[in-house]
Amino acid sequence: MEGLVETKDLRTPLRPVVAICLVVAGVYWFIDSCSTLWDRDEPRFSRATAEMIESGNYLYPTFNGRLRPDKPILIYWLMSVPMRALGPTSLACRFSSSAGVAITCLFTFLLGRRFLGVQAALWSMAILASTLLILVEGTAATSDGILLPCMVAVMVLFGCGLESRRRWYHVAAMGLALGLGLLAKGPVALLPIVVIAVTLWLIRKSEIHAWLHLGQLGGAAVMGVLVFLVWAIPANNATGGEFLRLGLGHHVLARAAQPLESHGGRFLLNLPYYLPVIIAGFFPWTLHLPGSISAVLNRRVGAAHFRELFLAWVVSIVVIMTLVATKLPHYILFTWPAMALAVGGTLAAASQGKLAEIDRNWLRGGVYFFGPVAGGAVVAFLAVPLWLHLPGALVPFWTAAVVLAGVSVLAMRQQLQNRPQASAITLLAGMGVLLIPVMLGVMPALEKVKVAPALAQVVRQQTSQEVPVATFGYDEPTLYFYIGRRIESLGSEEVVLQWAKQPQPGVLVITKAALAAIEERRGSLQLVELASKEGLNYSKGKPVEVAAMLRRERHP
Repeated sequence: MEGLVETKDLRTPLRPVVAICLVVAGVYWFIDSCSTLWDRDEPRFSRATAEMIESGNYLYPTFNGRLRPDKPILIYWLMSVPMRALGPTSLACRFSSSAGVAITCLFTFLLGRRFLGVQAALWSMAILASTLLILVEGTAATSDGILLPCMVAVMVLFGCGLESRRRWYHVAAMGLALGLGLLAKGPVALLPIVVIAVTLWLIRKSEIHAWLHLGQLGGAAVMGVLVFLVWAIPANNATGGEFLRLGLGHHVLARAAQPLESHGGRFLLNLPYYLPVIIAGFFPWTLHLPGSISAVLNRRVGAAHFRELFLAWVVSIVVIMTLVATKLPHYILFTWPAMALAVGGTLAAASQGKLAEIDRNWLRGGVYFFGPVAGGAVVAFLAVPLWLHLPGALVPFWTAAVVLAGVSVLAMRQQLQNRPQASAITLLAGMGVLLIPVMLGVMPALEKVKVAPALAQVVRQQTSQEVPVATFGYDEPTLYFYIGRRIESLGSEEVVLQWAKQPQPGVLVITKAALAAIEERRGSLQLVELASKEGLNYSKGKPVEVAAMLRRERHP
């Protein structure tokens, strides 16, 4: 039977690797602090966490006082810790996701060390941390950043016992990881079970003891479900059964059967949906991915059974998520560690002269996938400040464009010269350099187009916490988070008129267009403007001007 890797590889000290993970976390935390929250998921999670802290109800989350059954409880628990320490800041809200990415990098190293060797494992964790989709999800206040390490932990524990005797504590740890994943995002956390089952089916060797593995996996799954039920049963009882009905029925089953919020539809047209997601989301390492797939499939990368693991991991997840009606890029985020391992292993194999000519051809062919994405990103950096009318931001945007163009051209040239490791070093260093103008210039400049944080600041400064707030025509979740109060959404012009006639103080956040239309037809609402902000409603892709109008106290 083929071995995995040399024993000395499995005894490599982890202290330097942990230090690298801490550097990754530090960079991500700095990125977290460079911008306010983005609509719409981030402020929903964040405001629900703030309400949990305010109410002291840690059993189930609410948003604007109403049950929020979209996701289970773990993300809110984890976000509440830094939020209590740092206050309701963007860093506090995103802290857990960034920590999750750093932990995922550590787990990716452990998998790579076992199947590929230390050199490949180090490359893999660096590649994973620098891909575009991981950067986005790892700096977002959502549940994906904490789900990913739970799922990858299951794969690490599976790898630990694939060709050796799995101890009881491995099974217990696997059950705990599955349980935490269920608490993070529900049934999707069980996908590693599918990957493992497919891997065992692809191996199909008697010495692997597949039935023993499946039995242990089943036991771990039962333990994971029990961990989940310890919270789910009391939470469901406390909400009169609504958490299960809405959380499982609407946000899981309905999402799988039909596209929600316009994310999907037209099944045949969307069959290749995840191909461009991989090409763009795995950037810049798309440059090496085609050659890496060739090397893995032809068994020139990885020790025993890595090919089967890679195929089961990537193909089964992409197929399952393609069949799910609702489609979003992060639905296949779980495949990113597998692809990072493939690229890391290929870079190590290239340095050892193990690649065949067909692999080198595919590595050179990666420029046809990488080039259009790089070119599109360069054009975006050049055009965005002009499109958004940000003349003061030309320097950081165009600096980022120049850096990205230079790095991309150099990396592609090195790739075409059959120097994949040189191009990888260029990409890794280039991504680090690119982050400097992005973090220090591009992200702060984009704050100018955000409406809610600026308006909310004025409302908080000029009115007491007891003054009620209502909205009409602008109801983005960032407003709820940054104002930090419950908000009444007014459903019609008639309701707005009734609201304006009430005698107590209040604040109405309304688009200037809607306000002008109402007053033209119904007369002045006799409200005083506290502040107005012109910007971009990027959730809808439309420019908007919004005002915060004060309703003064009136005496009979």
